Amino acid sequence: MMTPPPPPPPRGGAVCSDVCICVLGSPAPYISLLLEAGHRSPGDALLCLSPSWLSSPASSSSLLVHKAVTFDLGGRTFLATFNPPRLVTYFLSCDPYQEVMRGVGCPMGGSGALNRFWSDVLTTRLLMEKAGIPTPPTLALLLAPPSGESQAEPLGPSSGHTEVVHLVAAGTEQLDLIRTKMDHFLESEPVKKTDRVVVRLSGGRFADPGHQGVVLHYVERSSSEELWSRMLQNIPRLLPGEAVLLEAFCSPLRPWARVQTTAWDHDVKPEVPDVTFRVCAVVTRNPQDVPLLYKLVCRVGGCDRPLSHSQSVCQSLESCLSALGLTDPALPVCLRRLACRTALDCLRVVMEAESTMSAERRGGAAAQSDMMGVDLVFTEVNSVVGAVVLGLHPSLCLHRSVQPADGAVGAEPEGEERWDSETEAQRGTVLLAPLVRSQRYLMEDRTVLVVGAGSHSKRFIWEAARRYKIKLLLVDGDPNHFASRMVDGFLALPDLPDHRRDAQHCTRILDWLRASALRPHGCVCFWDDCVVLASLVCDRLGLRGPPPAAVCVAKEKSCTHLHLLHLTRDTEETPRTPEHLQGLLRTTWNQEEIPEHLTGTKGHHRPVSVQEPGGQADSQADQRTMRRGVEMEGHTLAPPPPPPSSSLSPGPGSVRASVPLLSPSPASYAVPCVHVETPADLLKAGGAVRYPAVMKLEYGAGAVGVRKVCSLEESLLHMERIAGDLREETDYPGIGLGWGNAMTLMEYVGGTEHDVDLVLFDGRLEGAFVSDNGPTRAPGFTETAAQMPSGLSLDRRAQLIRAAHHACLGVGLRDGVFNAELKMTPAGPRLIEINARMGGFYLRDWILELYGVDLLLSALAAACGVRPRLPSAAGLPARGHFAGVMVVVSQHLGALKSTASPARLRVLHQEGALWLNELAADDELISGEYEEPFCNVGVRDGRSGRDARARLLALCQALGLHRPPRYDLEYFLSHFS
Repeated sequence: MMTPPPPPPPRGGAVCSDVCICVLGSPAPYISLLLEAGHRSPGDALLCLSPSWLSSPASSSSLLVHKAVTFDLGGRTFLATFNPPRLVTYFLSCDPYQEVMRGVGCPMGGSGALNRFWSDVLTTRLLMEKAGIPTPPTLALLLAPPSGESQAEPLGPSSGHTEVVHLVAAGTEQLDLIRTKMDHFLESEPVKKTDRVVVRLSGGRFADPGHQGVVLHYVERSSSEELWSRMLQNIPRLLPGEAVLLEAFCSPLRPWARVQTTAWDHDVKPEVPDVTFRVCAVVTRNPQDVPLLYKLVCRVGGCDRPLSHSQSVCQSLESCLSALGLTDPALPVCLRRLACRTALDCLRVVMEAESTMSAERRGGAAAQSDMMGVDLVFTEVNSVVGAVVLGLHPSLCLHRSVQPADGAVGAEPEGEERWDSETEAQRGTVLLAPLVRSQRYLMEDRTVLVVGAGSHSKRFIWEAARRYKIKLLLVDGDPNHFASRMVDGFLALPDLPDHRRDAQHCTRILDWLRASALRPHGCVCFWDDCVVLASLVCDRLGLRGPPPAAVCVAKEKSCTHLHLLHLTRDTEETPRTPEHLQGLLRTTWNQEEIPEHLTGTKGHHRPVSVQEPGGQADSQADQRTMRRGVEMEGHTLAPPPPPPSSSLSPGPGSVRASVPLLSPSPASYAVPCVHVETPADLLKAGGAVRYPAVMKLEYGAGAVGVRKVCSLEESLLHMERIAGDLREETDYPGIGLGWGNAMTLMEYVGGTEHDVDLVLFDGRLEGAFVSDNGPTRAPGFTETAAQMPSGLSLDRRAQLIRAAHHACLGVGLRDGVFNAELKMTPAGPRLIEINARMGGFYLRDWILELYGVDLLLSALAAACGVRPRLPSAAGLPARGHFAGVMVVVSQHLGALKSTASPARLRVLHQEGALWLNELAADDELISGEYEEPFCNVGVRDGRSGRDARARLLALCQALGLHRPPRYDLEYFLSHFS
């Protein structure tokens, strides 16, 4: 029951998210989606009960909502009025509202045209047979469709078990032909194996989702005269495009032993009718058009009458088999796998067919079937169990996969769903496509300024942005960088690597934007050297992003830990910051000098007033008290005002004041360390840092120059070596020497190493992905191997995610995509460092392949103020397992020039034998004392991480990359087991 509207929110109402998932019509078909969306993204799932609640501007393809029922946490609903109206970013409609959908440009998860097309049993059956998917033997009497309407191309008798007889008219002129065809069908070999046949109508009126392919009668196969009478009754009813289907009854899997029943009256033994069941599998496509299984349930009923979705009991597969006496524990696993493979094959047929349809035939340019219900039955032939597809349910799939319980619509079916490793890898969520497609729609034609082009490993950025229809402006120090030809605007700053002058670089970037009349909606950085400069540009333009003070704290490794440790002290002393960073933070920007068209706020992210409660804060901390400023050296950098679209306003307190709300405190994850610039700093560090310790470049990247030291003497020697070899940017470009070659001495932390990639918005955790790193090659720390998902237990993964999230909040990182490196010790997680940008190497590709989430899109969306909402922050199912190893020139030069040449690795990648991430260009096969990985070679396996590691090791042995004992991949990969 709809609850009464809450009191009007103060000061104009709550601010809604940009995402708007809208369902028009009856809530029954999509009630589970609305409830799930209301739980994950309160207020963003809307139900419009009338087309009059929507409008479409005459000169635009956008769709606007003026009034709707909103879904909130706990299934609460509110009737809300929007002023101004909300922009629909994902649309689902129930027939017959076709006029509203005409000309709509927003993403649609289906349409009336697609629903009717896939609800036509004959059309579906022909396409399935063409793809080799088993369907019941069928004789179809089809009345030719009206001119101009297309029908699936009929197949000949040799193409499958479906034969189509084209009727000239719905009269009796072809009765002799029809009778001959019917008799021949009844005597065919596939039909002789069954005792009954089914008569149903298909197409036209009978393709309406309300009574799709209505089953009219079960008739005994031997009763040919009764069957002929039924045919004569239905043929005259046909309209053009409709058909009478005569199909063989598929006998369901029979129980091997009946379950004993006990009656209250022992003298009365009621007859228990034979029962049958069919499987309804709900499949969905992810944003990369990969079919996945969302839900699988069984419908149970008696064998004496047709099984109806609306008049049958919904159970889990395990409960159904158990009730039928099929108790073999291996049987549910095998049948679930069989149903999963068959249903996913059906969705592949759907996607392939829709890819060849015109926009008009699909019912809209952005219309596609994002979810589909597949009805199938298990049959046994010659002791072999198979799955036969009965039909598809495009619009009622969610409604038919749940059963009301205790009056609660959308309750789960009785019994527990068990997912084995194979079906787990094919598991999907129904919300991922609507949320990601919404974000893509919102990001189309946005302009984003990228500071720093990076190396060859960042090539995917420019290619992906073009696919997403996002315009990129690029600033880089190399005027001939290959990326300059792949973006919409380019500014070359030859002295960009000298980051001591970032304040000047920022001014020059703003001058360029002003002179070129460019107005970016966001600014972001993917290259570690330029994160501070990008934050300065965001601050100057008033764009959403991490504040410069927070980025400076994260950029300097020792400052990160000292800042977190300082949060628990009562003293007012603050962590030291290098002088050139202090200068950046103390720079006063004159906002009046910036033209309004450069602020990126006018006309975007307008607050929307609604008559409903505001957004919910993160359950782990009250984010309203968080502030985007950071206190450093007694000076507080005041953060810019948050964009108007923010649903959580930063409170008046500082970061330090809000940290006690985080439990455990971020200080519990920090490690003692000291900033080192001279040998005297090392001598003073004796009381602060215990040995063994780790020495690393303060602003370094790629683990270049990182070494484990066991004494003061080793520390002094390593510092002397670095001072002589790595002094300035030209000595090793791209590892942070533009910031100087100061070092950090940090206590060595034992345990396993892990990466946590975070998606944050307004401080709220939107997404988190954990990966494992293998042992490094002592005494250095260059990465050797990795796997994803993490092999840790769920509770330890949660500890790592919480530690990374709280550490980012502790330093003031609240908006964007960040990467945290941690170690899991017996006492819990310990922080290594925070990267105030998206994770590098293979991480973006692996996460995209396994979870369907593009961190690049999330970073660009967050920079533009679009909340990168995901169906679950840390609970998305992984589509398999990745294992990968790093290839380094010093150990693999011979293989890279022969058995594992870059060209051959690319071919193997295209063939699917491995996954290749190129981290350097082909002409960078240069070996040296300090080096970064040349590439990463990985393998994805759908069953287990162990199988992925075994396949990877065998592949690397064949390619000559396994070179024990100097580069022992078996040892590197063994730590994951």
